[in-house]
Parts: sequence; C-alpha cells; structure tokens
Amino acid sequence: MPEYQHCGLYFTEEQIQAAHANRDREPLQQAWAVLLQSEPTGWLAAIQWDGLRYRLNEDLAAGERAVQALTMVDFTFPAAATFDKLARLLALAQSYELVRSHPAFGPEAQLRWQQEFAVGVKALNAVRDELAYVDRLWLAALKIAGAIVLERDDWFDQGAECYRQIVRDDIRPEGYLPPAVSGGDAGSLSRQLLAVAALALAAEMAAHVGVDLWGYMSRGVSLNTACTYLVFYYYYPEKWRWGQITEAEASLLFQQHGGFLEMVYRRTGAKDMRLLLDNLRPIYDLVGGGLTTLTHSVPTRRRLFR
Repeated sequence: MPEYQHCGLYFTEEQIQAAHANRDREPLQQAWAVLLQSEPTGWLAAIQWDGLRYRLNEDLAAGERAVQALTMVDFTFPAAATFDKLARLLALAQSYELVRSHPAFGPEAQLRWQQEFAVGVKALNAVRDELAYVDRLWLAALKIAGAIVLERDDWFDQGAECYRQIVRDDIRPEGYLPPAVSGGDAGSLSRQLLAVAALALAAEMAAHVGVDLWGYMSRGVSLNTACTYLVFYYYYPEKWRWGQITEAEASLLFQQHGGFLEMVYRRTGAKDMRLLLDNLRPIYDLVGGGLTTLTHSVPTRRRLFR
C-alpha cells in the first residue's frame, strides 16, 4: 500500500538537498538561475512557479502568493479540450502539494480546496469510457496525484492498475503504443510522447509513496522500452513511420512536454537520453513536473584536471 508523502508529488526532500548541494554545477546552476530570475506567463504557471520557489528555495512570500492564488482557483475553468482539463488539474495538484506545508494555508482553506479539486477529478472520471486513449492515461496519472493529495487508496489502485494494464497489453517490444500512434496522421508522435509522459509521471509519483511502477515489466517490456523508443525520433523525426512530422515540429514537442525525460534519465542513466537532454535543458514543463532539470537532473562530474 502507498505510504503518502507530501513534498510536491515528483521529488523528495533528499532531492531538494542535492539540488542545493550542487547548485554551482551544471545543469543545476542554470536551472537555479531560471527558477530565481524568470517570470512565467499565465496564471497556472505563476502559481506553480511560486510553489517551486517556496518548496525549493524556502521563499515564504512566494509560497503565500501561491496559497492565495490556489484558494481563488475556479475549478470550472473552461478548456478547449479534455486533455487541457486533465493537465491543468494535475499541475494544480502539484502546486497544492508544493505549498501544503505553508503556514498561510490553514486547515479550513485546505479542506475547501481539496473538496473542489475532488469534484473536478470525479467529473472527469465519470466520463472515463468516453475519453480518448491518451486522455485515459492522463486520467490515471491524475488519479494517482489525487490519491496523494487526498490520501485515497482506491484512486491510487485504479491509477496504478491502468498503468500496469498499459504495460501488459499496449507497449510493443519496439516501444510504440498502437492505440496512440494509430491513424497515420501528423499528431501520432504527439500522442505517443504524451502517452509515455503520463506513464512516467504516474510511475514517478508512485515511487515517492513506496510503490514501484518503474520496475513493472510484462513480456520483457516496461515503461523504459517506450521511453527509449522516443529518443531516436527526436534526432530522426523523418523516420517516424506513423505519420509525417518535421524536425521543427518534433523539436517543439520535446521542448514542451519533455519534463518526464529528466525523471527517466535519473533512473536509467541512458547515454542517448543524456545527449537529448543536453539539447533541451533547462527543461520547464508546466504539466509534466515543473522545472525537472532542477529537481531531477544529475550533476556533471567534476574534472580532476583542468
């Protein structure tokens, strides 16, 4: 059973300490500069950014701004697509966890926030069978996030079982997910990337409450199989056989939704993944874990001789 921890969904206090201990080493040095100097645009990014500054840098004023903004969130926010609703709720769940311990976030305010958040999750879960394939995977990740926020074992079990079912039935030995890439259209790489991202986020959240989904394997296939498959197409998008996509389009996809790649590299150390990350860092992914270069990257080794 999960042992719920409340540190920001995707990382631990030990990772925060490591980020401080290595703040003068790349890629962390650059990521710290981004956190402390950049100003994100958009209401949701502003909340998350303030939450990160509180959790990672003990900035009480930033944390209080995030708390105030969270208490004013309208959970009926309009969204053009179901994915947008799922992604926003997931980012809000992370933001809540980032400032959950802030002294300005009183018990009554937290209870109200949790209740409204739960209504949003339940509304999406009620139409699960009508959701597109990729959206169902993001719903599974959202349910694991919601389980941590609300300490609900039933939601956690449902999200984890969806993850295991995808590994058992959908990930091919080559690494692609047929339900994601089917259609032969230009959006197939995007769907594959977003499907794998959802699984990686789910696995990372589960790991921090004591449940190993990263290591779950079936038929010799695991999440890492799907992650590795993606790396090749960052460099050679013209070889993507499920639809035409340009180099610029592929690059933008990885830049926008590559937050999970830092999590993958931290757990696998794959050389090809590191080369890809060198091109993308520092990575900030609003719905994919935030500033994951700061929370998950491994510092470069110091040279013995200069």
